[in-house]
Amino acid sequence: MERITRLPDAELVVMQAIWQKDTPSTRPELDAILEPQRGWGPTTVLNLLARLEAKGFVARQRQGRGYLYRALVRREDYLAQESQGMLQRMFGGSVKQFVAALNGGHALSRKDVEELSEYLDGLRKGE
Repeated sequence: MERITRLPDAELVVMQAIWQKDTPSTRPELDAILEPQRGWGPTTVLNLLARLEAKGFVARQRQGRGYLYRALVRREDYLAQESQGMLQRMFGGSVKQFVAALNGGHALSRKDVEELSEYLDGLRKGE
């Protein structure tokens, strides 16, 4: 997989809205998702979409007087790369240190630990 550029927070929020829609979306459709969350106006969203297009994250296609925007980078690919990068930067690549940090910050509930254990058991079994 080729290296994917790390996105600034604002651009990532727009990408998450695009991934959430899962189908090509118009800017007004994205505005409807983003405006209540962030209070961003149409011009802000349009500028962020232009940046994402320039970086190769989205493509736009003319539809009537506007455009349809679709993701060119899959959410799963971006998250996999970002997760690996964060793990390297913050914990020297150690998953154990990452989980210990979550536990030390009381971010893991008993249910989280059980889910993690079940997930690891599945990995061990090759599921």
